[in-house]
Amino acid sequence: MEVETPTLQTLAGGALAKPFKTHHNALTMDLYLRIAPELYLKRLLVGGFGKVYEIARNFRNEGIDATHNPEFTMLEAYEAYRDAEYLMGFAEKLLKTAVVNSVGGDTIKFGGDEINFGGEYQRVKYFDLFKRYALMVNAETASKDDYALKAKQLGVEVKDFEDKGKIMDNIYKKICRPKLIQPTFIVDYPADTSPLAKRKEENKELIDRFQLVAGGYELINGFSELNDPIDQKERFKEQDKAKEKGDEEVSPSDEEYLEAMEYGMPPAAGFGLGIDRLVMLLTDTHNIKEVILFPTMRLKE
Repeated sequence: MEVETPTLQTLAGGALAKPFKTHHNALTMDLYLRIAPELYLKRLLVGGFGKVYEIARNFRNEGIDATHNPEFTMLEAYEAYRDAEYLMGFAEKLLKTAVVNSVGGDTIKFGGDEINFGGEYQRVKYFDLFKRYALMVNAETASKDDYALKAKQLGVEVKDFEDKGKIMDNIYKKICRPKLIQPTFIVDYPADTSPLAKRKEENKELIDRFQLVAGGYELINGFSELNDPIDQKERFKEQDKAKEKGDEEVSPSDEEYLEAMEYGMPPAAGFGLGIDRLVMLLTDTHNIKEVILFPTMRLKE
């Protein structure tokens, strides 16, 4: 079922991003433009809607570059009684169908590469990317200081408030992800990389999350949804600590969402697909401004 969730939210949650803030005069309260519809879509799962999706504008108060615009279009979808493994199969079918219907075949040209969406998508573990591209043989056991040192060696900025997961993510985005040209699922993420994902049964240090990357771009992020309110509350506390240290991208604890979860959120899985980046790939376009009719631009002097 296609649904619509609030664009103005009392808390900007569902992703790690700095929000745009505004003020409602009649209610004398601050509001935020949504950075993601995730927490509202999962409230609908609690309310008995088993399969929901939304194609929505998101707003993130972040830097502008070739793949980032402050407002952009996302498809987010959630289904009760599913897991990340199911969603990876669904995502693969979705992309294969979209590519064939858009360009008439399985293969596209992007820059100097040919990307084949028709074959079986390879899978690689998150830590293995650091072993392969950042040359960290002890990626699983490396400390925060180890990753901070490696980041500096690779020219990746490290800020004082950043935790190990954030430092790892920055290395991944600059060093590892650009090397992934053919459609690739990244799996087995450490728990501190996503506060909303369910832990894996066989290893509680990992979460049941995946990302689908092609052409060096992240297209899809998905996971088995955390539906344990006790674990979620502890994760939110860790986020609050990071925010206190100065991380402006961290969302504050959402007590209303925790209350909804306590009523009984079913096991579920969900994903987000970046529409603009998919269009960039399909049209061999290398700047997001070229696929948005009115991109955010600096004012003329």
